Amino acid sequence: MPSIVWMPEALADLMHHFDYLKPVNPKAAGQVAQAIREAGFGLVNFPYRGVALNDGSDRRKLRIPCGRVGYVMHYLIENETIVIVRIYYGREDRPT
Repeated sequence: MPSIVWMPEALADLMHHFDYLKPVNPKAAGQVAQAIREAGFGLVNFPYRGVALNDGSDRRKLRIPCGRVGYVMHYLIENETIVIVRIYYGREDRPT
């Protein structure tokens, strides 16, 4: 069974999204953080469900529905390890 590794940048992204929402809507902040965590850990069961990026890397992206726009998780599959690289808000400027 694959293992999950969260890169420091991905954890910082998770905290950024939580901290951004918390003052406005603490309940929504918790729901977003939980949805992102569940999506990340859910990759253990279906690691290839994300779409491969067409940028020459081995990265994949997974759309996480949450709120009006949702979030996008970039990750890699390396042998038996899923590496979560970054997490973006759906309307945020990001690589492909």
